[in-house]
Amino acid sequence: MTLAKLLISSLCLMFLSSVISAQDVIIFNNGLEDTPRKGVTNYLRSVDGWLDCGMTQFPNESPPDIHPDNFWKVTLPPAQGKSYVGLVVRRNDTYESISQGLDVSLKKGQCYSFSIYIARSDDYWSGSRDFSGRTSADAVNFTTPAIFRLWGGKVYCGKSQLLAETGPVKSNNWIKYEFEIKPQTDINYITYQAFYEIPNWMPYDGHILIDEASNFLEIDCESKEEIHSSDPIAETEPEKPKASPEKKPEEETKVVISKPVEVEEKKEYVQPKILIELRNPERLNVGKKIRLRNLYFQADTSTINKTSYGVLNELSDFLIEYPNFKMELGGHTNNIPEEGYCDSLSLERAIQVSKYLVNRGVDADRLTVKGYGKKYPIASNETTVGRARNQRVEIKIISK
Repeated sequence: MTLAKLLISSLCLMFLSSVISAQDVIIFNNGLEDTPRKGVTNYLRSVDGWLDCGMTQFPNESPPDIHPDNFWKVTLPPAQGKSYVGLVVRRNDTYESISQGLDVSLKKGQCYSFSIYIARSDDYWSGSRDFSGRTSADAVNFTTPAIFRLWGGKVYCGKSQLLAETGPVKSNNWIKYEFEIKPQTDINYITYQAFYEIPNWMPYDGHILIDEASNFLEIDCESKEEIHSSDPIAETEPEKPKASPEKKPEEETKVVISKPVEVEEKKEYVQPKILIELRNPERLNVGKKIRLRNLYFQADTSTINKTSYGVLNELSDFLIEYPNFKMELGGHTNNIPEEGYCDSLSLERAIQVSKYLVNRGVDADRLTVKGYGKKYPIASNETTVGRARNQRVEIKIISK
């Protein structure tokens, strides 16, 4: 090979390597969907998929509220979906934040785009405590404008780098805040935090409402263009219409490194069902098989990717609502590995799905698991697409 050809080949490999290594970072439950409820002191579970940082930072305080259910007189409809989270700051110098681990790290020096909807309610009435722990005799309105902060860290609730920050949130309508982020170190955990207006702040009672964050999308640091999208939702859902730019009120011009955009008039939003076959339980016959779509495992393992939690939560909710149903969970693979490996891997994947459902409250006696390996393909193993379809977990109705 000539020197020129070798150089060209090396450049091509470098280019391919950069394309292959590009990877968006997915946030689990980025819409903050969960059952609306008041945050209650010593209640251990935060919003689904997130850890309440206050459990260790401020153990005597309550966790964040999940809205809307008209408590604290908060009535704002969600920006999207069915629920959103309220984060408060308090006059006793405590504040709320939630955190989660990332399946894929935010890489040092790589640029990302990120957006989240934020608002403030005109009413947020609750009890308040001072520095000595005394609770106010009357309810206090937590409406002094607070700011939103996005932290990156090496552990849950860690603060290695402040990735993004807004100015005081004053609008009682949802605003989409957009950020460009460039980590100074690899980030394994993210934290959403409410905080006091800075600089020269003093603790006060205030709040922010947050909903519908994007994933971290890799962008070119110079052109700001998206490199690619690995978000599986983008392949199955149409792009949401973007709001038309509007003149911002004076109070919104203080937002830091963000681009607020007014949301279009609120429209009815229905969370799309992944398992549409479960919409009509009365039509599900014994023996019916349904493939669990949007179920992903890490390559050659039984580890469930967090992007799969949506379909598994949907299945667990169905089983809890209809307690007479019993199901078989059957694992299947393509025909590439040897038979013993396929049988073992398919069974282990079915077992992990079963464990997830049980952890969500499904009675284990209602589930059986089988590992079918590569015995029952549903597509040709001669193509990449066919092999991907064959590598699956199916549910089969045993009784109802």
